[in-house]
This record gives sequence, structure tokens and C-alpha cells, in this order.
Amino acid sequence: MAGYRPTTTEPLRFGVFEVDPSARELRKNGLRIKLQDQPFAVLLILLEKAGQLVTKEELQQRLWPADTFVEFDKGIYNAMKRLRESLGDEAETPRYIETLPRRGYRFIAPVQRPDGVPKEPPAAPEPASRPSNWKRLILLATLVCLLLPAGIFLVLATRSSVRIPKVIDSFQVTKDGQHKDGTLKLLNDGTRLYFQEGAFAGPLSTVAPAFRGTPSLIQVATQGGETARIPVALDEYIIYDFSVARSEFLAGGHGDPVERPLWSLPFPNGPPRRVGDILALDATWRPDGKRLAFTRGKELFTANPDGSEVEKLATLDFSAYWIRYSPDGRRLRFTVFRLSGRPEDWSIMEIDADGSGLHHLPIHGCCGKWSADGKYYFYQTSRDIWVLPERRSIFGGIELRPPAQLTAGPILFGAPTPSTDGKQLFVVGNQPRIEVVRYDSKTKQLVPFLGGISAGELEVSLDGQWVTYTTFPESNLWRSRLDGTDRRQLTFPPVNAHEPRWSPDGKQILFTDVPRRMFVVSAEGGTPQQVMPKIDDPNTEVGAGYWTADGSSIVFVMISDAGRGIYRLNLQTQQISKIPGTEGMAGARVSRDGRYFISELIREHKAGLYDFHTQRWSELFDSTRYGTPTWSLDSKFLYMQRKNGDGSVEIVRVSVPDGKVEHVLDLKDITLGGYWPDGVDLLPDNSPLLMLDKNAQEIYRLELQYQ
Repeated sequence: MAGYRPTTTEPLRFGVFEVDPSARELRKNGLRIKLQDQPFAVLLILLEKAGQLVTKEELQQRLWPADTFVEFDKGIYNAMKRLRESLGDEAETPRYIETLPRRGYRFIAPVQRPDGVPKEPPAAPEPASRPSNWKRLILLATLVCLLLPAGIFLVLATRSSVRIPKVIDSFQVTKDGQHKDGTLKLLNDGTRLYFQEGAFAGPLSTVAPAFRGTPSLIQVATQGGETARIPVALDEYIIYDFSVARSEFLAGGHGDPVERPLWSLPFPNGPPRRVGDILALDATWRPDGKRLAFTRGKELFTANPDGSEVEKLATLDFSAYWIRYSPDGRRLRFTVFRLSGRPEDWSIMEIDADGSGLHHLPIHGCCGKWSADGKYYFYQTSRDIWVLPERRSIFGGIELRPPAQLTAGPILFGAPTPSTDGKQLFVVGNQPRIEVVRYDSKTKQLVPFLGGISAGELEVSLDGQWVTYTTFPESNLWRSRLDGTDRRQLTFPPVNAHEPRWSPDGKQILFTDVPRRMFVVSAEGGTPQQVMPKIDDPNTEVGAGYWTADGSSIVFVMISDAGRGIYRLNLQTQQISKIPGTEGMAGARVSRDGRYFISELIREHKAGLYDFHTQRWSELFDSTRYGTPTWSLDSKFLYMQRKNGDGSVEIVRVSVPDGKVEHVLDLKDITLGGYWPDGVDLLPDNSPLLMLDKNAQEIYRLELQYQ
């Protein structure tokens, strides 16, 4: 393609799109859309001649030099196809680009500069006589004297300091000791609080989904007291919102974590009702109850309460959650988060209810909610609660004031929910801790390991002498002997170390700095060395890495906009290659002898075994019933949790490659914690290591004072 140069460098706008020729960028609602050079050049040519026919011959002459030998028709067709995909346009029912058969194309949407069409300067006034000028000056001076004080008052009122709340006292509302995830919804009707407990972790939690039993919907008085369970005829559901009339809940039913069937749950009783055919990650009612908004993956929609008249508002770069309307129903705010779900990756965005004005807020956090008067937006960071004050100016715009921190530990607070009068703030408080225990097959007891420290993700070296692990919740990497002696810390903040793996020679430890870097560090300590090329794309993340048997390569999962798959990294050449047949797979847990790896095909829920010797796949088990697998030191077994049909959970081992299943340990009345509570770690004799959940999670009421 020739080096096409646009005839203008001025930004242009049409519909929700904006084109910047100088930066060669196409943006939708302010978010950059990937578009290759050739389709972008076609778009600029069409915009330059908006409303006019652009023939195929003209496109050929402007895009390719005379001595270029290509299939022009095919090249133009492919460029137009990619352009229409980026604009969401269709040739049969065009909104932007019309096809004129056998002739060419025409851009049919209105095009303008972002600042609109410049207005003509006002005409000069007719000369007036001197007496008239004097009279006008006197009148003008009189008006200034009258209006100046009013103007000063309005400016001062607009710019005056906003009263900032501060926490003056706190009270513990619940005392039942049950698991309450700080990234799930906490709902308030003025006299009672509604929340879930005993459930799997929420979509933004640093704790992975686990077998925690059937989740329960709980209510408690805002002033505290006994909790009461609300019966719900759904399995593994997540509560999204409570209607303004306090007559029904919105909930996501059992299904894909980012595409749950949307249900309406009548309150206080009544059968669940499916909301159309909507699949959602989160949903909320508009304050007037006449519409609802929901997110599905990276897309944002609105619909009628019965699920009809679905309208798409925006496509985002990341998945969106914790969506809420402003009290006046004019705006929506929500949290966008990357696949890692780490607090560092949380960001809050806003969009007008009609789909315009999409933008990031100048804050980083999650899970926010407005006060009833719309003057304060409460949200959480990784461990504390903040407030973003705002006010509507005399010109109708929203003016954001600097955010203020309300809490400062030591308890980690989440799910901020203001009371109806704004004088109190309800939060979920969490003091995260786990305890490492081992199962003693002789005594049939769980006994502390390494003194019962708060740590997880343990792996024993191949010689059976050393163990490496990460502390919880700090995620610092350590190693020690099996008896806990000769302990040494290997990483320090801000490194976010996870899933350490011993090298075959026991001299190095591989770990993932979540979400997109892998490092190797000497078992004796020192500076960690990054072992793969730097990934700058925020949409690309890597999972845990595993050594091959000879220590020359690392096998890992990589997730991007193009999909997910299993890759091999050659440590000497730094070359990355995809393992054939691994499209759509999650995890790449390599056996300790390097012959096999086990992976899960996400959409089909099947666990597959790959044999490096034969380079063949075989199906091992249905992954929906099993937790994260761990290889035995001799590579003959996979140990994992299994959820049975009656709701009970046990540890089993699966022999490789025949797939025979054997019972190991019943997990009745045992609650596991940590970042991956559905996993199992092993000692050299294959005794299971478990991470018991010792978190103290309760709901608190924070008393606010405005000053």
C-alpha cells in the first residue's frame, strides 16, 4: 500500500466515533479501537468525501502505487470488511458506509469536527449618537453594580468547599463468623441489610472460586442482631441489586462466571422469574424501576425489566462489574477489571444513560455506590474506603472534588453502602488469614505445618528436602526446609509473587508476578530475573509457569484478546511457541517428570492430558466437578478436590494415564482459604497440605460526620 497521506489532520466525528488523522486513531466513546492501516486509510478517504461517491478506481489509485501488483478488488473488499466490523456496520443495513453496486462506496453519516461548526462572528453594531452612548454606559454601569454581588455570590457558592465526611465511630453489625466476600453486593433498604455468605468468592475477589457449599441470602437489622436466612430456589447465585420498591432482587444464576442467566427473585417470597434471555456479569435497576442496565463481559446494555428492548450502550476494553445508576438516573458508573482481578487493576468508569460521554474517572478503585442525594460516591481500594464528593454546577455540569480516604486499616473494608440518610456507611470488614496444615494419615488428624503460618501455594523440591511458598495475603515468596528451619524471604513488595515452582536441579524457583510477568530467583536469594520478553499489552496476561524436565523451557498459559492457549518459552533463545491444539485452554500443570501436562478446555469443561512423548491428547475427566490438580512427585497421580452430587467435597487422586479415581480425604466441615482454596499441595509422601480459612469477616457500621 502506498504511504497514504490524508488531506486534513483535523479530528473528525461521526455518531459515537472520533477519528484523529494525525495520530491515526479511531475512538468509540473515547476508547481506542484497533484498526489496521489500510482500513483506516479507506475510512479517511470516505470521510474526506462524505456524502459523495468514492469509486473503487479512486481507492485503488490513492491506496496503491501504479507499479503495485495486487488483487485490488480483493484488497478493497477485505479492507472494507474490517472497517465495517470495527464500526459495527452492516452492508445490508448501513449506518455509515453505503455500497453502490459495481460503482463504489459512500459515507452517509453526518461528519463534524469535535468542537462543532464554527459560528460566524457577530456583526458590528451600527454607530450611535454620543448622547445614546452615554445613556447606555450609565445603564450598563447600573446593571454591573446590581449583578456583580449576585455573580460573586454564585461563584463563591459554586466553588465553596464541599463538606467531607469522616468516620467518628464504628460498630460491628454481625457476629456469626461466616464467610462474607467484600466484592459481593451489600444492599440496604433503610432498616435491614441484605448480603450473601458461605458462598464462592465474587468476580473481583483476590480469592478464587471455591467449593464453599450452597450460597445463602442473609438479612440483618442495620442496628445489629441475629442474622436470618432468606430461602432462594436457585443454585450458586449472585445477588446484584434490590428494587426501589423493595419487592424483588436481581440475581445471576448458575452458569458461566461472566455470562450468568439473569433472574428476578420476588421478595419476601415467590418463585424466581427469568428476565428474558439476558446473560449478565452484573445488573442494576434504574431508580425509577422502568429500565435496568447490565454488563456481559466487555459490553454494556440496558433493557426493560422483563428483558425486552435490549439496547447496547458501549463496548469496553475490559470486563465491567459493580454497575450502578446515579440517583437521578442520568449516569452509570461501574468497575472495569482485567483478568487477574487484582486491586491494582481496578478502574472506575462513567457513561451517560443514553450511551454518550464514556470516560474514566480520575480515581482507581472498585465497587462504588452513590449516597441518596448524589453528592458523594463511596468506593474501595485494595484495603480501604474512600469518598469522591461531587456537585452540580450552576451550568448543569458535574464538578468532582478531590477524593478523601475514610479508613486506614488494620481491617480491610469493602462493599461500601451508605445509609438512606447518609449518616452511616455499612461495609464488609475482613482480616485475611489462612493456616497451613497437613493431613496425618496415621492419626487421621489435621496438624499445623511450618507452625501453622498464613501461607499457601506450596511446592516441595524434587529431592524432598525443601519447600517454597507465598505468604497470605502479602504474596511474598519464601523458601525453607520441610521442618521450617533455614527460612529465607526471596521477594519483596511491590512484587506480587504466585505459584512458585522448583527448577529440576533445585537451585532456582520460577514464579509469576501476576498478571503478566514471570521471574526466576536463586533459592539462595538475590535479584529475581525476568525470563520472558516484556508484555506491554494490558489485555494480555500469563498464568503459572512450569519447568520442562531438562530445565531448558517453561510451559505456561497466555490469555489475550485473541483467545487463550498453552505456550512454551525456550529460556536460551527467548522464543515463544504455541503448543498445537491448546486453543481455549486454561492452565498448564506439567508433571514433575516433564512427560505430561494437564489442562482444562474452558467452554467444554473437560480436563485433557497431553503426552509430550506421543504429542497426543486424551480426555481425563469432567472439570466441572474438580478443583485445581496437583502432581505427585513421582508423576503417577493427580491430587485434587472433587465436589459430589450431594454437595459433599473430598480429596481424590486420579492415576495417570488410565484416569482411575481413588478417595483420599473427606473435607466435611472444613473451609479452605487462600488465593486458590480449591487446590491441594503435597508433601513428599503425598500427604495433602491444606490452607484452612481463618478469615474474620463481619459487617460493620461506620458513623459519619460531615465537616
